[in-house]
Parts: sequence; C-alpha cells; structure tokens
Amino acid sequence: MAVLIKLAQYHMNGAANDGKWYAQTVATGVQHTEDIARKIEENTTFKRGEVKGMMDELVDVMTDMLQAGQTVIIDGLGRFQLVAESRSVEHPEDFSIRNNIKGVKCNFRPSGHRATQNGTLCKTFCDNAEVKFTPEYDVKK
Repeated sequence: MAVLIKLAQYHMNGAANDGKWYAQTVATGVQHTEDIARKIEENTTFKRGEVKGMMDELVDVMTDMLQAGQTVIIDGLGRFQLVAESRSVEHPEDFSIRNNIKGVKCNFRPSGHRATQNGTLCKTFCDNAEVKFTPEYDVKK
C-alpha cells in the first residue's frame, strides 16, 4: 500500500506560492480503536475486548500523566507533551493566565532515528513509505 496524493493549486493572492501546484495527501479511510483492536486480535492471543480495554486505559493514564506536566514517551510510537498557547506581552508583569493563555494543545513527535548518511531525522512511521498518485489525479495519463 502507498501514501496516495493528488495535486492541488495554491490560491493566495500576493503569496510567493500563488498559482503553484503542490502534493496533497488523499486519505483512503479512517481506522478507530475498535479496528485497531480487531487487527491486534488477529495477530496475537489477546481478545479484542482485552486490547480495547488496554487501549482505553492507556488513554486515561496518558491523560493523567500529561495533565500532571509530564512528557509521555511510548517507545516506537513517539512522545506526547501538553503545551500552553499564549499571547505575548511587552513586560512580564503584564502577563495574566486568564487573559494571555489561549489554550492547551498536545504536541506529538513521532519516534525516529538519525540517518547515518546525512544526519537527517527519519520518522519511524515514514520509513520506506511509498508515494503514488491517486488514480483519478495521475498527471502522467
């Protein structure tokens, strides 16, 4: 299976990329916890309900850890960390949580390793991924 793309044209008057074409990923479906649990059940001795229960508990435990200010690393998957988004101020005494914090978001950084040839970071999920045009957008027709 490959990551499918189509071409899309950038439209923003005055922008350097206006009118240029870029690759846009095409989703081939959506998989939920239940689907993942079913697939794991096929590949292991665990029952789907056990896997789903473990995954639900993982979410609960991660939520508690993240909200306690901890970074959560799941080996082979990546690291999760909550970060505050805020508006800037000129002076520290002007900062107020109520007025300057816009929200909290969860940052995720996928696991990876450094390529020995050029030192770039290779993301585990992306290793050996193949990219193809989705059939209806193949520009080589």
